[in-house]
Amino acid sequence: MVDDRSVRTAIAGYIRENFLYARPDYALREDARLLDEGIVDSMGAVELVAFLEDQFAIDIPDDEITEDNFGSIAAIAGFVARKRLAAA
Repeated sequence: MVDDRSVRTAIAGYIRENFLYARPDYALREDARLLDEGIVDSMGAVELVAFLEDQFAIDIPDDEITEDNFGSIAAIAGFVARKRLAAA
């Protein structure tokens, strides 16, 4: 079982590596609004979904790609936890 902290760490690491590589000193917060703050754009959201599906063995239908589920690292971690619980 993957714990919440390791999920958040993996998501933050992916975001840093793929979207913040040119801003290594950016203070990424778990509650930062990823789209609003320009951290992730629409293409990045697609990449992020693919990462989550692969990394956490979950299926994410298009209708679940919402601001509530993908607005921040904390929201994504909660979404992943709910998906994994539903699959168990």
